[in-house]
Amino acid sequence: MSQELVTYIVLGSESRLKNVKLPLDTKYEEYLLSNLSAESSYQNQLDDLVTSCKGELVVFLPPSSFPNSEAKESLKKIALIGLSSWGWFEYSLRRKNIIQNFKKVSTLVRSTPDIEQGIFFTKRLYFSIGGSGSFSSETFSELSKRLYSRIDPQKPLPALIIRTKNLKLN
Repeated sequence: MSQELVTYIVLGSESRLKNVKLPLDTKYEEYLLSNLSAESSYQNQLDDLVTSCKGELVVFLPPSSFPNSEAKESLKKIALIGLSSWGWFEYSLRRKNIIQNFKKVSTLVRSTPDIEQGIFFTKRLYFSIGGSGSFSSETFSELSKRLYSRIDPQKPLPALIIRTKNLKLN
């Protein structure tokens, strides 16, 4: 049996991710680039990635963003428990602007994460809801609504470490 507990999938097109450097895989963590292409549906590509990944817990990350060590430890513990769960990461307190403040309020009111926050879920739960649904700028919103239909989210984890301000997927 594989020991990987958490798979981190960085979302974006091949051209957007060509210069993104991933941390090295460990026996508990696997890092993948999504390299989404317009040749086939994004939904099928994401479903294939989740199917082939080794981790029990999958984390969709925006480009150039990674969890800090505290969040990684929390994710490993969630994966070890083996129960269906999902959630997202908080917004960074260091980055303050009007748009982010609006997104924070939106996340609190709607209880759905924004793409720059990232989202995590157990593989079993992901497939029990039929995968990611339609892929668009509101993908995390659609996915979180589907996940909410099964269970409530975990308390948000500490903010992602963002290494760039450009969070476009394409």
